[in-house]
Amino acid sequence: MEQEELYLLIARYLARQTSSDENAWLATWVAQAPANERTFEQLKTVWQASQVPAGPAVTAAALQRLKGRLAQPAPAAKPTPEPVAAPRPWRWRVGRPVQLVTLVLLLVSALGGTYFYSQRGPAVAYQEYRTPAGRPQQLRLADGTLVTLAPQSQLRYPAQFDGASREVYLEGEAFFEVTKNPHRPFRVHSGDWVTQVLGTKFNVSAVRGASELAVSLVEGKVEVTDKQGKYLLAPGQQLRTDHATGRIYRQGFNPAKVMAWRSSKLVFQNEKLADVAGQLERRYGVKLVFADPATADVRLWATFDNEPLPAVLGALRLAGHLSCRQEGQTIYLSQLPAGAGSD
Repeated sequence: MEQEELYLLIARYLARQTSSDENAWLATWVAQAPANERTFEQLKTVWQASQVPAGPAVTAAALQRLKGRLAQPAPAAKPTPEPVAAPRPWRWRVGRPVQLVTLVLLLVSALGGTYFYSQRGPAVAYQEYRTPAGRPQQLRLADGTLVTLAPQSQLRYPAQFDGASREVYLEGEAFFEVTKNPHRPFRVHSGDWVTQVLGTKFNVSAVRGASELAVSLVEGKVEVTDKQGKYLLAPGQQLRTDHATGRIYRQGFNPAKVMAWRSSKLVFQNEKLADVAGQLERRYGVKLVFADPATADVRLWATFDNEPLPAVLGALRLAGHLSCRQEGQTIYLSQLPAGAGSD
């Protein structure tokens, strides 16, 4: 059982499903002895092979080569220090080569990899749910998780969560109230980020074409992974990235503002029209066109609580001394000359 726990930890690490504490413990364990490092690399080789479809002859040959490497006698290792305490009350031992290969094959199968002696199992069937412009809508997933999708957002999700983790894919904005399951992490894929939780409440804003990507945590804890590393959030913290600069910020946030869209409110606090245009477009199903950069840079400080579109346009006229001209679903905005009255 102890060997299985170690191999499962390594397999979860390779699948990017481990916590920061688990990563630290595993790094210490690998550094303690050359034998540990060899075991890790051998497991990594098997894992990487499992991620690429291959015929039975190819995979069988790869397995034979791996068995041959594992069977070679290892050079004598120097005395190593005592193992440091793991984040869990377990101690690990490395088993024999044949046990290693057999267990890793089972782990790869359990985590959705390719069997070495059988064909790849059927792909997970995903469903798509897309909200139209207007009001947010709620969706209940098979595990009981409640997802509130913002207007013009899309979620891909399986009809049933059968794997080692619960994987969904978001484009747009959504608020997740995840049903807790410590044995099956919930993972939201949004752009370059993967947000992993066990059971919590958080908001993800991943609108295509938007200047920022953000994850805002309301309750519990989440771990966000990107190409650079992993970031842990505590309640009341937000992780966001600026696409223009690539910089990532971890900061506090105003829940009343970030979550306002869930009740069809729009809250703008000294924000450029260019930055809030997307929210207005998704809420009212229109397209905003700015006459020039100066118009796009007009600042807006306003709260719209289920206001109709004409009322919002009236507020825009007053906020920036603007002219608003609507043609169908397209609204043209431009600044008025000094002294001119708004239309």
